[in-house]
Amino acid sequence: MRRRRSPYSQIETIRRSRGELMALVLVTVALGMLLNLMASVLYQVLCPQPELSNVRWPVVVAAVLLALALVVVAVRFLYYRAESQRAFIDIWLPYHWPASARPGMAQRRSYQVTIHAQRAFARRYPKNAPQTRAFATAWRKALAQDTPFQHFIAPVNAQLIQYLLLCVLHRYGDDSLSPEAVYGWWKVDLPARQLTMDDLPPPLRDNPFLRADQRPEEWRLWWPQQVEIRSETDDKGGWSWRLVHDRFGQVEVQAYPQLLVAGKDSQPMRVFLQRLKLHRDSRLYVVGTRLEAVARFRWAFLSASEPFHDWASGLLSYLEEALDWGRFLATRPNRLITDLDWKMGWVPVETSVWEKLEEIEARLEELEAGAVRKTLGLEEDGCWSAL
Repeated sequence: MRRRRSPYSQIETIRRSRGELMALVLVTVALGMLLNLMASVLYQVLCPQPELSNVRWPVVVAAVLLALALVVVAVRFLYYRAESQRAFIDIWLPYHWPASARPGMAQRRSYQVTIHAQRAFARRYPKNAPQTRAFATAWRKALAQDTPFQHFIAPVNAQLIQYLLLCVLHRYGDDSLSPEAVYGWWKVDLPARQLTMDDLPPPLRDNPFLRADQRPEEWRLWWPQQVEIRSETDDKGGWSWRLVHDRFGQVEVQAYPQLLVAGKDSQPMRVFLQRLKLHRDSRLYVVGTRLEAVARFRWAFLSASEPFHDWASGLLSYLEEALDWGRFLATRPNRLITDLDWKMGWVPVETSVWEKLEEIEARLEELEAGAVRKTLGLEEDGCWSAL
């Protein structure tokens, strides 16, 4: 998916630095004047001079209070708000429309998003269920009306993407806040609680994929006590989540309203078609969704804000590693190389991959022949050798 914004743009940093520079200049000048005034008053106290006899301690107190007020203003302006780097997460989902069967989701096991999406989609639209027939009928009407697939699938895709986000939040909660988090890498020292499905805000608690794929009476989400989930939608079809801490900031996850459908020669389409044999009347629609996530922090100069900072920044990294297509492609070569020895078998130094493949093929032929002998009831040194 092409970037909508350049990640190398420094315009926000430049704008922020302009304000910080002006604040620094004003605070420096004001503090210099106040310190000069206090020094003059102290000099008068220590070395009285008649022309400055009317300057007394109230002036010193006022100058000290003004200086402290300026320091507080400077700290609040420079450290009250901070923002993480924005994470752009592209998710590609392969909707499979067989010629004469119920709609489903194709799967690419190495891109684990599709495993959860396929399972949730199958449970949301089971075979011969009323909602499945209604869904298929709606698609046939959309085809008759030449409705683009991305427009037709947009509401379902939004619900499915939100469910996948909930899956990632569930795993991240277990890894960062649960009692077992001490044995992993993501442990965060935040007071935590467990949310039930009914504790989620209304758009999320009623998510049909969540209800179909999980058991409401057993589902629990480890969550920071002081963080609230807020879900919002706009008129253009976009939606966003805000995970708001009551003191130290929030995490914002925003979905772009535009969906992309991969072309037949595009990289996502080629990857998903590698192990999928389509019937000539079947259709595969690979739909791309872009998420934008950012963590905003308040009172960053307080050490008490650090646990929320760790949790929020860890969540951004967790979302990218679990969902982003670009991350999947970037780590795919390393996974292939690492898994090559046990997937193909160890190749000795003086042999080649071709010889190893011939050996594997010979083994398969031997296994096939053994299966045939067992099925026909033929002995190795009897009828079989004669045939």
